[in-house]
Formats: sequence, C-alpha cells, structure tokens
Amino acid sequence: MKPLLSLRGTSVAGILSACAAAHAHAPVLDCYIKQDQVQCEAGFSDGSSAAGKKIQVLDAKNKVLLEGVLDNAGTYVFKPPGVDYHVVFLGGDNHQTTLYSSNITK
Repeated sequence: MKPLLSLRGTSVAGILSACAAAHAHAPVLDCYIKQDQVQCEAGFSDGSSAAGKKIQVLDAKNKVLLEGVLDNAGTYVFKPPGVDYHVVFLGGDNHQTTLYSSNITK
C-alpha cells in the first residue's frame, strides 16, 4: 500500500513557508476612541482592501446592536453603545476577527 502523504525529501523550511503563505491574508482590525465616537479600521495582513466588507457591533449576549460596511478607506465609525460590546469584522471566506470594548482605547 502506498502512503497517502510522504515528507521524504521535503525540507522543514518548505513546510513552514507553505504554512506562512496560507496565513498571508488574515483579517486585521483596530478600533480607537476619537472624540465621542469609535473609529474602526479593518483590512487584511497582505494589504488588500476590506472596502465594502461587513462589520458588526454586538453586546455581551451577541445581540447585534449596529451593522454596517467598511468605507473605501476600510473605516467604520459609530457612537459607542452604553453597554459592553465587541466589534466583529466579517472579511468573507471565513476571515473574521473580534475586538472587545475593553481593548478599545483613545
């Protein structure tokens, strides 16, 4: 019987390079407080645009409080809700990342 996968002749560097390439398009999200609003900027680790991608603001019970799309600059601005919340960037193709309000600073 022939093995399904053989690593013979494959370098560790080659395997690690393939793994790194698989993660080259990871979602990136950063939010900060600017005056009385929260400004979120999102994109992808390879520099590709996230314009038009969905972003949500949810409460602690995952109830959607706000929902919108990123503008051409990859930005979404909202007035912070009066409860603990988290921001979810939905980048498509299972690319998703979350930032909790406790980690959003000025």
